[in-house]
Amino acid sequence: MTWNLITGLIATLIGIVYGWQALRLPHATFGTKTGHIIYPVILGGVMILLGLGLVLKELLAKGPKDPKSTPKFGKLTKHGREIGIAILASLGYALIFEPLGYVISTILYLLAVLFLVNGRAKPVRSIVVAVLFSIGVYVLFAVFLGIQLPRMPLLDI
Repeated sequence: MTWNLITGLIATLIGIVYGWQALRLPHATFGTKTGHIIYPVILGGVMILLGLGLVLKELLAKGPKDPKSTPKFGKLTKHGREIGIAILASLGYALIFEPLGYVISTILYLLAVLFLVNGRAKPVRSIVVAVLFSIGVYVLFAVFLGIQLPRMPLLDI
């Protein structure tokens, strides 16, 4: 099994789940009832087609396989650990987004990612960036654009 085959299978699976979830979106109460669903469904379909194309290309490839294209699983490298931590932080962000609200969950997520990228070299700068970015985006969306983001239930804000 090659990296291209694995990537194609994962892309196809993500496209199927994404397209299926897009079809489950509620219909709009005004305007075109399904207008907002069309783009995500097209995006899911394109992802399915590209993933299947990569799988077919890899299955139909003739000749010897390049040894570099075959994944070798073993000891996790530093970059592999960083990718794993980033994935876990993203999953954690998705899980705490609703219960903690946008601002707190985004601060925690950005802190995790900034500490991962910067290390412990400049913690004050990472904290300031995470807090200012989270609050700034919340104010931009909630106040200026009038788009409701999940509130902070712990502070009842």
